[in-house]
Amino acid sequence: MACTGRMLRLGRCVVGARMQHPAGSCFSCHYRSECRSTYRLRHPPGSLHTAVASDLSSSAANSQAQQEYGAPQHIPVLLSEILEAFQPVHLKTYLDGTLGAAGHAQALLQQHPECECFVGIDVDPTAHELAAEHLKQVQLPNTQISLLQGNFGSMQQLLQQVPGNMQQGGVNGILLDLGISSMQVDQGHRGFSFSQDAPLDMRMGPSAEVSAEQILNAWSEAELGQIFREYGEERYWKGIASRLVEARQTTSIKTTSQLVSLIGGSRKSKQGAGKQIHPATRVFQALRIAVNQELQMLEQGLPAAIECLAPQGRLAVISFHSLEDRIVKKAFLKAAGKTQPAGDVYGPYLHLLEEQSTAAVKLVHKKPIRPGAEELQVNPRSRSAKLRLVEKL
Repeated sequence: MACTGRMLRLGRCVVGARMQHPAGSCFSCHYRSECRSTYRLRHPPGSLHTAVASDLSSSAANSQAQQEYGAPQHIPVLLSEILEAFQPVHLKTYLDGTLGAAGHAQALLQQHPECECFVGIDVDPTAHELAAEHLKQVQLPNTQISLLQGNFGSMQQLLQQVPGNMQQGGVNGILLDLGISSMQVDQGHRGFSFSQDAPLDMRMGPSAEVSAEQILNAWSEAELGQIFREYGEERYWKGIASRLVEARQTTSIKTTSQLVSLIGGSRKSKQGAGKQIHPATRVFQALRIAVNQELQMLEQGLPAAIECLAPQGRLAVISFHSLEDRIVKKAFLKAAGKTQPAGDVYGPYLHLLEEQSTAAVKLVHKKPIRPGAEELQVNPRSRSAKLRLVEKL
Protein backbone atom coordinates (compact mmCIF):
# COMPACT_ATOMS: atom_id res chain seq x y z
CA MET A 1 0.00 0.00 0.00
CA ALA A 2 1.62 3.24 -1.13
CA CYS A 3 2.21 5.88 1.50
CA THR A 4 0.58 9.24 0.73
CA GLY A 5 0.71 12.51 2.66
CA ARG A 6 -2.19 11.39 4.82
CA MET A 7 -1.15 7.77 5.30
CA LEU A 8 -0.92 6.19 8.69
CA ARG A 9 2.71 5.50 9.34
CA LEU A 10 3.00 2.51 11.63
CA GLY A 11 -0.56 3.13 12.69
CA ARG A 12 -0.17 6.81 13.51
CA CYS A 13 -2.35 9.48 11.97
CA VAL A 14 0.07 11.64 10.02
CA VAL A 15 -1.38 14.53 8.05
CA GLY A 16 1.17 15.51 5.48
CA ALA A 17 -0.40 18.62 4.04
CA ARG A 18 -2.25 20.90 6.44
CA MET A 19 -5.94 21.08 5.49
CA GLN A 20 -7.40 24.49 6.26
CA HIS A 21 -10.97 24.89 7.40
CA PRO A 22 -13.07 25.87 4.38
CA ALA A 23 -14.99 29.10 4.39
CA GLY A 24 -18.32 28.77 6.10
CA SER A 25 -17.22 25.92 8.35
CA CYS A 26 -15.30 27.92 10.93
CA PHE A 27 -14.26 25.87 13.91
CA SER A 28 -15.36 28.66 16.25
CA CYS A 29 -19.01 27.91 15.49
CA HIS A 30 -18.65 24.93 17.82
CA TYR A 31 -17.16 26.94 20.67
CA ARG A 32 -18.36 30.05 22.41
CA SER A 33 -14.99 31.16 23.75
CA GLU A 34 -11.88 32.39 22.00
CA CYS A 35 -8.88 30.12 21.69
CA ARG A 36 -6.59 31.33 24.45
CA SER A 37 -3.33 29.60 25.23
CA THR A 38 -3.20 30.50 28.90
CA TYR A 39 -5.23 32.17 31.57
CA ARG A 40 -4.83 32.09 35.29
CA LEU A 41 -7.15 32.17 38.25
CA ARG A 42 -6.51 32.93 41.86
CA HIS A 43 -9.55 31.77 43.75
CA PRO A 44 -11.30 34.08 46.17
CA PRO A 45 -12.73 32.47 49.29
CA GLY A 46 -15.66 30.37 48.18
CA SER A 47 -18.00 27.67 49.28
CA LEU A 48 -16.31 24.43 50.30
CA HIS A 49 -17.74 21.09 49.27
CA THR A 50 -19.05 19.10 52.22
CA ALA A 51 -17.63 15.74 51.17
CA VAL A 52 -14.54 14.77 53.15
CA ALA A 53 -11.71 12.86 51.49
CA SER A 54 -11.83 10.08 54.04
CA ASP A 55 -15.53 9.57 53.28
CA LEU A 56 -14.72 8.85 49.64
CA SER A 57 -13.03 5.51 50.16
CA SER A 58 -16.23 3.48 49.77
CA SER A 59 -18.22 2.98 46.58
CA ALA A 60 -21.32 4.51 48.13
CA ALA A 61 -19.45 7.67 49.08
CA ASN A 62 -17.93 7.69 45.61
CA SER A 63 -21.41 8.02 44.12
CA GLN A 64 -22.13 10.96 46.41
CA ALA A 65 -18.85 12.61 45.51
CA GLN A 66 -19.58 12.20 41.80
CA GLN A 67 -22.84 14.08 42.19
CA GLU A 68 -21.11 16.90 44.10
CA TYR A 69 -17.98 17.32 42.01
CA GLY A 70 -19.22 16.52 38.54
CA ALA A 71 -21.08 18.78 36.16
CA PRO A 72 -24.53 17.50 35.21
CA GLN A 73 -23.08 16.31 31.89
CA HIS A 74 -19.97 14.67 33.33
CA ILE A 75 -19.37 12.32 36.25
CA PRO A 76 -15.71 11.86 37.21
CA VAL A 77 -14.78 8.22 36.70
CA LEU A 78 -13.05 6.23 39.47
CA LEU A 79 -13.12 9.29 41.71
CA SER A 80 -12.58 7.57 45.08
CA GLU A 81 -9.86 5.41 43.53
CA ILE A 82 -8.06 8.50 42.24
CA LEU A 83 -8.27 10.14 45.66
CA GLU A 84 -6.86 7.00 47.25
CA ALA A 85 -4.06 6.84 44.66
CA PHE A 86 -2.82 10.34 45.54
CA GLN A 87 -3.63 10.25 49.25
CA PRO A 88 -0.05 9.28 50.32
CA VAL A 89 1.53 12.01 48.17
CA HIS A 90 2.46 15.46 49.48
CA LEU A 91 0.80 17.17 46.53
CA LYS A 92 2.60 20.50 46.50
CA THR A 93 2.31 20.66 42.71
CA TYR A 94 -0.41 18.87 40.74
CA LEU A 95 -1.08 18.59 37.00
CA ASP A 96 -4.33 17.43 35.44
CA GLY A 97 -3.48 16.78 31.80
CA THR A 98 -7.10 16.22 30.77
CA LEU A 99 -8.91 18.84 32.80
CA GLY A 100 -12.43 18.44 31.42
CA ALA A 101 -15.02 19.94 33.77
CA ALA A 102 -12.49 19.70 36.67
CA GLY A 103 -14.39 16.99 38.54
CA HIS A 104 -11.24 15.11 39.57
CA ALA A 105 -9.37 18.37 40.17
CA GLN A 106 -11.98 19.74 42.56
CA ALA A 107 -11.88 16.62 44.69
CA LEU A 108 -8.09 16.34 44.74
CA LEU A 109 -7.52 19.99 45.54
CA GLN A 110 -9.92 19.76 48.44
CA GLN A 111 -8.17 16.64 49.70
CA HIS A 112 -4.74 18.34 49.44
CA PRO A 113 -4.84 21.84 50.96
CA GLU A 114 -1.02 21.79 50.85
CA CYS A 115 -1.17 22.24 47.06
CA GLU A 116 0.62 25.45 46.08
CA CYS A 117 0.42 25.11 42.31
CA PHE A 118 -2.25 23.45 40.18
CA VAL A 119 -2.03 23.26 36.38
CA GLY A 120 -4.96 22.10 34.26
CA ILE A 121 -4.42 21.27 30.58
CA ASP A 122 -7.16 20.66 28.05
CA VAL A 123 -7.43 21.06 24.31
CA ASP A 124 -11.16 21.89 24.46
CA PRO A 125 -12.04 25.58 25.07
CA THR A 126 -15.50 24.57 26.32
CA ALA A 127 -13.88 22.46 29.04
CA HIS A 128 -11.90 25.49 30.21
CA GLU A 129 -15.09 27.50 30.65
CA LEU A 130 -16.70 24.78 32.76
CA ALA A 131 -13.56 24.05 34.76
CA ALA A 132 -13.00 27.70 35.62
CA GLU A 133 -16.52 27.97 37.03
CA HIS A 134 -16.24 24.75 39.03
CA LEU A 135 -12.82 25.54 40.48
CA LYS A 136 -14.17 28.84 41.82
CA GLN A 137 -16.36 26.77 44.15
CA VAL A 138 -13.32 25.41 46.01
CA GLN A 139 -11.63 27.54 48.66
CA LEU A 140 -7.97 27.64 47.64
CA PRO A 141 -6.49 30.91 48.93
CA ASN A 142 -2.90 29.67 48.75
CA THR A 143 -3.03 27.81 45.45
CA GLN A 144 -1.89 29.30 42.18
CA ILE A 145 -4.08 27.87 39.42
CA SER A 146 -3.02 27.95 35.78
CA LEU A 147 -5.29 26.65 33.02
CA LEU A 148 -3.43 25.99 29.78
CA GLN A 149 -5.09 25.28 26.46
CA GLY A 150 -3.32 22.52 24.56
CA ASN A 151 -2.75 18.80 24.47
CA PHE A 152 -1.08 16.90 27.30
CA GLY A 153 1.25 15.39 24.71
CA SER A 154 2.97 18.78 24.71
CA MET A 155 2.90 19.23 28.49
CA GLN A 156 6.60 20.02 28.83
CA GLN A 157 6.33 22.90 26.38
CA LEU A 158 3.11 24.13 27.99
CA LEU A 159 4.62 24.01 31.47
CA GLN A 160 7.27 26.48 30.41
CA GLN A 161 4.52 29.10 30.80
CA VAL A 162 4.28 28.29 34.52
CA PRO A 163 6.95 29.46 37.04
CA GLY A 164 8.87 26.81 38.93
CA ASN A 165 10.53 24.56 36.33
CA MET A 166 7.75 22.00 36.65
CA GLN A 167 8.65 20.42 33.32
CA GLN A 168 11.89 19.04 34.79
CA GLY A 169 10.91 16.86 37.73
CA GLY A 170 8.86 19.44 39.59
CA VAL A 171 5.40 17.81 39.70
CA ASN A 172 4.18 15.67 42.61
CA GLY A 173 1.10 14.26 40.89
CA ILE A 174 -0.23 13.91 37.34
CA LEU A 175 -3.60 12.59 36.16
CA LEU A 176 -4.52 11.67 32.59
CA ASP A 177 -8.17 10.72 32.01
CA LEU A 178 -8.02 9.62 28.39
CA GLY A 179 -10.46 9.66 25.51
CA ILE A 180 -13.67 11.57 25.09
CA SER A 181 -15.69 12.90 27.99
CA SER A 182 -19.39 12.37 28.53
CA MET A 183 -20.05 16.07 28.16
CA GLN A 184 -18.44 16.05 24.71
CA VAL A 185 -20.57 13.09 23.64
CA ASP A 186 -23.67 14.82 24.95
CA GLN A 187 -22.93 17.95 22.90
CA GLY A 188 -24.59 16.47 19.85
CA HIS A 189 -23.65 19.27 17.46
CA ARG A 190 -19.99 18.29 17.67
CA GLY A 191 -20.49 14.98 15.86
CA PHE A 192 -19.06 12.59 18.45
CA SER A 193 -22.30 10.67 18.98
CA PHE A 194 -24.01 8.37 16.50
CA SER A 195 -27.24 8.82 18.49
CA GLN A 196 -27.77 12.42 17.35
CA ASP A 197 -27.77 13.80 13.82
CA ALA A 198 -25.06 16.43 13.45
CA PRO A 199 -22.22 17.55 11.17
CA LEU A 200 -19.27 15.14 11.17
CA ASP A 201 -16.78 17.30 13.01
CA MET A 202 -15.26 15.36 15.96
CA ARG A 203 -12.51 17.88 16.69
CA MET A 204 -11.82 18.18 20.40
CA GLY A 205 -10.03 21.48 19.98
CA PRO A 206 -8.93 24.07 17.42
CA SER A 207 -5.51 22.45 17.00
CA ALA A 208 -6.99 19.48 15.13
CA GLU A 209 -6.09 19.90 11.47
CA VAL A 210 -8.90 17.91 9.88
CA SER A 211 -12.50 17.05 10.67
CA ALA A 212 -14.13 13.64 10.36
CA GLU A 213 -16.01 14.92 7.31
CA GLN A 214 -12.77 15.82 5.56
CA ILE A 215 -11.28 12.41 6.30
CA LEU A 216 -14.36 10.54 5.05
CA ASN A 217 -14.54 12.49 1.82
CA ALA A 218 -10.85 12.92 0.96
CA TRP A 219 -8.96 9.89 2.19
CA SER A 220 -8.54 6.82 0.02
CA GLU A 221 -10.33 3.53 0.59
CA ALA A 222 -7.06 2.00 1.80
CA GLU A 223 -6.50 4.80 4.29
CA LEU A 224 -10.05 4.61 5.64
CA GLY A 225 -9.81 0.85 5.96
CA GLN A 226 -6.56 1.14 7.86
CA ILE A 227 -7.88 3.55 10.50
CA PHE A 228 -11.04 1.45 10.95
CA ARG A 229 -8.89 -1.65 11.44
CA GLU A 230 -6.12 -0.09 13.53
CA TYR A 231 -7.98 2.52 15.57
CA GLY A 232 -11.44 0.97 15.73
CA GLU A 233 -10.45 -2.71 15.72
CA GLU A 234 -13.42 -3.03 13.37
CA ARG A 235 -13.88 -6.55 12.04
CA TYR A 236 -15.70 -5.38 8.89
CA TRP A 237 -13.30 -2.55 8.06
CA LYS A 238 -12.83 -3.48 4.41
CA GLY A 239 -16.51 -3.59 3.49
CA ILE A 240 -17.31 -0.39 5.37
CA ALA A 241 -14.49 1.52 3.69
CA SER A 242 -15.62 0.28 0.30
CA ARG A 243 -19.24 1.37 0.88
CA LEU A 244 -18.19 4.82 2.06
CA VAL A 245 -15.97 5.47 -0.96
CA GLU A 246 -18.70 4.28 -3.31
CA ALA A 247 -21.35 6.43 -1.60
CA ARG A 248 -19.31 9.62 -1.70
CA GLN A 249 -19.09 9.40 -5.49
CA THR A 250 -22.75 10.41 -5.51
CA THR A 251 -22.92 12.79 -2.54
CA SER A 252 -20.54 13.95 0.17
CA ILE A 253 -20.80 12.32 3.60
CA LYS A 254 -21.54 15.23 5.90
CA THR A 255 -23.66 14.06 8.85
CA THR A 256 -23.57 11.42 11.55
CA SER A 257 -26.87 9.95 10.38
CA GLN A 258 -25.49 9.50 6.86
CA LEU A 259 -22.48 7.69 8.24
CA VAL A 260 -24.54 5.43 10.52
CA SER A 261 -26.77 4.49 7.59
CA LEU A 262 -23.80 3.62 5.40
CA ILE A 263 -22.17 1.53 8.12
CA GLY A 264 -25.37 -0.48 8.44
CA GLY A 265 -27.37 -1.35 11.52
CA SER A 266 -28.40 -4.96 11.16
CA ARG A 267 -25.38 -6.53 12.88
CA LYS A 268 -24.16 -6.09 16.42
CA SER A 269 -20.55 -6.20 17.52
CA LYS A 270 -19.51 -7.93 20.74
CA GLN A 271 -17.50 -6.20 23.41
CA GLY A 272 -16.39 -8.70 26.01
CA ALA A 273 -18.54 -10.98 28.18
CA GLY A 274 -20.99 -11.31 25.30
CA LYS A 275 -22.07 -7.65 25.52
CA GLN A 276 -23.16 -6.04 22.27
CA ILE A 277 -22.36 -2.55 21.06
CA HIS A 278 -23.86 -0.39 18.34
CA PRO A 279 -22.44 -1.30 14.89
CA ALA A 280 -21.21 2.29 14.39
CA THR A 281 -19.26 2.41 17.65
CA ARG A 282 -15.90 1.27 16.35
CA VAL A 283 -15.96 3.42 13.19
CA PHE A 284 -16.84 6.54 15.22
CA GLN A 285 -14.04 5.70 17.65
CA ALA A 286 -11.55 5.26 14.81
CA LEU A 287 -12.47 8.57 13.20
CA ARG A 288 -12.29 10.45 16.50
CA ILE A 289 -8.83 9.01 17.26
CA ALA A 290 -7.58 9.88 13.77
CA VAL A 291 -8.99 13.43 13.86
CA ASN A 292 -7.43 14.21 17.24
CA GLN A 293 -4.28 12.05 16.90
CA GLU A 294 -5.08 10.58 20.31
CA LEU A 295 -2.67 7.67 20.31
CA GLN A 296 0.19 9.80 19.05
CA MET A 297 -0.46 12.32 21.83
CA LEU A 298 -0.56 9.49 24.37
CA GLU A 299 2.77 8.13 23.12
CA GLN A 300 4.31 11.58 23.49
CA GLY A 301 2.61 12.39 26.78
CA LEU A 302 3.52 9.34 28.86
CA PRO A 303 7.32 9.73 28.70
CA ALA A 304 6.90 13.49 29.20
CA ALA A 305 4.73 12.95 32.27
CA ILE A 306 7.24 10.55 33.81
CA GLU A 307 10.04 13.06 33.23
CA CYS A 308 7.98 15.82 34.85
CA LEU A 309 7.41 13.82 38.05
CA ALA A 310 9.37 14.58 41.19
CA PRO A 311 10.76 11.67 43.24
CA GLN A 312 7.86 9.83 44.93
CA GLY A 313 5.47 11.66 42.63
CA ARG A 314 2.70 9.61 41.05
CA LEU A 315 1.21 9.35 37.56
CA ALA A 316 -2.32 7.97 37.24
CA VAL A 317 -3.82 7.15 33.84
CA ILE A 318 -7.44 6.17 33.16
CA SER A 319 -7.99 4.48 29.80
CA PHE A 320 -11.23 3.39 28.16
CA HIS A 321 -10.33 1.03 25.33
CA SER A 322 -7.72 -1.59 24.60
CA LEU A 323 -5.60 0.57 22.29
CA GLU A 324 -5.02 3.14 25.01
CA ASP A 325 -4.53 0.57 27.75
CA ARG A 326 -1.92 -1.38 25.75
CA ILE A 327 0.13 1.77 25.27
CA VAL A 328 -0.13 2.74 28.94
CA LYS A 329 0.70 -0.79 30.09
CA LYS A 330 3.76 -1.11 27.89
CA ALA A 331 5.04 2.39 28.70
CA PHE A 332 4.75 1.72 32.43
CA LEU A 333 6.46 -1.66 32.15
CA LYS A 334 9.33 -0.16 30.18
CA ALA A 335 9.72 2.76 32.58
CA ALA A 336 9.74 0.27 35.47
CA GLY A 337 12.56 -1.67 33.80
CA LYS A 338 10.40 -4.72 33.18
CA THR A 339 10.33 -6.81 30.02
CA GLN A 340 7.25 -7.27 27.90
CA PRO A 341 5.22 -10.27 29.14
CA ALA A 342 5.45 -13.33 26.91
CA GLY A 343 2.53 -13.53 24.51
CA ASP A 344 1.56 -9.86 24.88
CA VAL A 345 1.07 -8.30 21.45
CA TYR A 346 0.84 -4.53 21.26
CA GLY A 347 0.73 -3.65 17.58
CA PRO A 348 3.12 -1.78 15.28
CA TYR A 349 2.09 1.77 16.23
CA LEU A 350 3.88 1.72 19.58
CA HIS A 351 7.04 3.80 19.75
CA LEU A 352 7.35 4.64 23.41
CA LEU A 353 10.09 4.93 25.96
CA GLU A 354 13.53 3.66 25.12
CA GLU A 355 14.49 0.54 27.02
CA GLN A 356 15.45 1.60 30.52
CA SER A 357 18.86 0.60 31.87
CA THR A 358 17.56 1.41 35.34
CA ALA A 359 13.95 1.68 36.47
CA ALA A 360 12.54 5.23 36.56
CA VAL A 361 9.25 4.27 38.25
CA LYS A 362 7.65 1.47 40.19
CA LEU A 363 4.24 -0.04 39.51
CA VAL A 364 1.90 0.76 42.39
CA HIS A 365 -0.52 -1.99 41.27
CA LYS A 366 0.25 -4.95 39.04
CA LYS A 367 -3.28 -5.05 37.64
CA PRO A 368 -5.48 -2.17 36.50
CA ILE A 369 -8.18 -0.91 38.85
CA ARG A 370 -11.74 -1.19 37.55
CA PRO A 371 -14.99 0.54 38.64
CA GLY A 372 -17.01 -1.12 41.39
CA ALA A 373 -20.58 -2.33 41.06
CA GLU A 374 -22.08 0.77 42.65
CA GLU A 375 -20.21 3.14 40.37
CA LEU A 376 -21.32 1.11 37.35
CA GLN A 377 -24.90 1.50 38.49
CA VAL A 378 -24.58 5.27 38.87
CA ASN A 379 -22.44 5.78 35.76
CA PRO A 380 -22.71 2.96 33.18
CA ARG A 381 -20.30 4.81 30.89
CA SER A 382 -17.50 3.95 33.32
CA ARG A 383 -17.76 0.23 32.53
CA SER A 384 -14.64 0.09 30.35
CA ALA A 385 -12.44 2.34 32.53
CA LYS A 386 -9.06 1.06 33.71
CA LEU A 387 -6.75 2.89 36.10
CA ARG A 388 -2.99 2.28 36.08
CA LEU A 389 -0.61 3.96 38.51
CA VAL A 390 3.16 4.41 38.80
CA GLU A 391 5.40 6.18 41.30
CA LYS A 392 8.67 7.95 40.41
CA LEU A 393 11.76 6.50 42.05
